Amino acid sequence: MRALLICFSLICFSSVAQEKRQPPPLPDFPDYPAITEVSGDTVGDVYFSSVTPGDYKWLVLPEQQLEATTVHGRLFLPKGASAENPVPAMVILHGSGGILPSREIAYGQWMADHGIAGLVVNSYGARGVTEETPYGLRVAVVSDADEVADAYSALNFLNQHPAIKPQKIGLMGFSYGGMATRAALDNRIYHNMAAEVPPFALHLDYYGPCHFDLQTVKTTGAPLFSLRGAEDKSNDLEACARIENKLRGAGSAIGSTIFPSAGHGWEMATPRQFVPTLNPAPCQQVLLDNGDWQINGKTIEVPSQLNREQKYHFRLRILGAMQQTCMSEGYIMGQDKQTHGFSNLLLSQYTSNYLLK
Repeated sequence: MRALLICFSLICFSSVAQEKRQPPPLPDFPDYPAITEVSGDTVGDVYFSSVTPGDYKWLVLPEQQLEATTVHGRLFLPKGASAENPVPAMVILHGSGGILPSREIAYGQWMADHGIAGLVVNSYGARGVTEETPYGLRVAVVSDADEVADAYSALNFLNQHPAIKPQKIGLMGFSYGGMATRAALDNRIYHNMAAEVPPFALHLDYYGPCHFDLQTVKTTGAPLFSLRGAEDKSNDLEACARIENKLRGAGSAIGSTIFPSAGHGWEMATPRQFVPTLNPAPCQQVLLDNGDWQINGKTIEVPSQLNREQKYHFRLRILGAMQQTCMSEGYIMGQDKQTHGFSNLLLSQYTSNYLLK
């Protein structure tokens, strides 16, 4: 696990270090098959159109044409789902470690077993990130804003599927994906990305760090439920409460469950342990009205009209600034079967109340 910290440090170097050496090259987009033509029995590997914003500025203030991106997803359908018998659906966003068999894939199958279609979205693969890509490079190449774009693109895609109920599509995400799930409540983003289809009916944030504030003044109106561990230092619980209170005031019903002895990533197959990776929880990152970021009181201007390569270098600058000024090291992460079981009980309640009824 210490390799994660080393790899991250190699990416998030300061501006002085950047003058001495160049960052790793930006990976190319993959050569994916054509966009999937949807029918009532479409299942398994699917491909749909998205964009790569790179930063939230270009989701809330769409000043430029965003680069088209093809995304791969894995769609699980319940038995009997068809155009004559449509079912609810859940879009599933992965964490910063990528898609895990024990988590994202397992929940795709869990959904199908409980009468809900599950679409696991691979935001990393869509932008050239593979299992061999060092951890730090992954989060530099693909931002949580990219995951938000893919979430809404998945919503548009599922609205074309005859076996899916358009009004009953939820969104859930883990850690990095949890941040994106929460951010997707912002009505500006919904309006810019998917205004022609119904918004998500439910948002589930699994231990998504709360260090950034989009200053959302209006949500889509959908409910948000968060699940966090009191021993997970990547989640500043006070900061999470503040953000959730703001979202409540912006129009959404908000619920939060804190498991007293849980850490981060309780669905993972790896043993529970302290992981010495960089931790953004102490940072205070605020999106200003003009799309610039304020990090712990210091404003960082987000340039306009950037291409993908330039956005990557700007992302490195943001991460480097956070590493230098506010990040801390490490938090508890790993398998916790008891918390996993409790969280699944809540998941059953949330999906029953908001998707299956």
